[in-house]
Amino acid sequence: MKSSKTPSKSRFIFPNEGLDYEFLDSGNQRKLERFGSMILNRPEVSAHWKPNLSKKTWEGSHWYFYEEKGKKGVWKPGKPAEKTWTIKYQIDDIKLEFNLELTSFKHIGIFPEQAANWQFIHKNVSKIKEQSPKVLNLFAYTGASSIVAAASGAKVTNVDSVKQVLNWAKKNAATNEEEDIRWILEDARKFVEKCIRRKEQFHGIILDPPSFGYGSKKETWKLERDLKALLEDCMKILVPHKSFLVLNTYSPKLDMLALKKMLSNCRGFPNHFETASLGLKSSSRQELRLGDLIRFSY
Repeated sequence: MKSSKTPSKSRFIFPNEGLDYEFLDSGNQRKLERFGSMILNRPEVSAHWKPNLSKKTWEGSHWYFYEEKGKKGVWKPGKPAEKTWTIKYQIDDIKLEFNLELTSFKHIGIFPEQAANWQFIHKNVSKIKEQSPKVLNLFAYTGASSIVAAASGAKVTNVDSVKQVLNWAKKNAATNEEEDIRWILEDARKFVEKCIRRKEQFHGIILDPPSFGYGSKKETWKLERDLKALLEDCMKILVPHKSFLVLNTYSPKLDMLALKKMLSNCRGFPNHFETASLGLKSSSRQELRLGDLIRFSY
């Protein structure tokens, strides 16, 4: 008989205070943001409405991203500006900095909406701190969640299949003098399979998988095809009590309805979990939905 999964009611979750970031405006399929000292004008396909702020304000950005073929593009300066800089983040008495830089895929090394999850990670690591909690961060990108977990008291394993972003994550760790992080350059699925064989377990698992990607040895990843099996394996290495899981998805091919349906058939996944939409809110209360979130804690 199929088990009954009963997710909590979906809602919007916006970043908590602590990140030196502002969502200034969006519209005409673009968004205007301040990351620390830098104002960026980037594409945002879901922003079909008209901007709230003036054309002059938008033209005052430091960098404007022009999309070219596919997802690649080029940054053009609106006024003299650095291509690399740092952004500050604070949670409780923990003060962190992350290294940002312009890339050809419009990303800069941090997703500000994820700050809504950093507090969740910090809170849950702090609850089990006396047990020297172990946290696994899969598809870890530049390691912001890993560093938050480590700074909160966890022993962290940071896994990504791209050497460039793994090195970026190491740089972020060095900036924050966080040394208790294990760095793994490998396909996420293969690493989890190894953990199952070694009977290695974690108190927290963080997953931020792409819609499509490649492993370190060119293994193909498709979210809608591969996520369920990976989650089932993750449940085998999650400590049964005093543990948590965070899952973010950003794919129209696996919307929240499809995600819930998948989880209803996911072996080992708990009956009760939180569902939400991650997003940003401007000072004029403009809301921008960016992705789906599933998370739970015991």
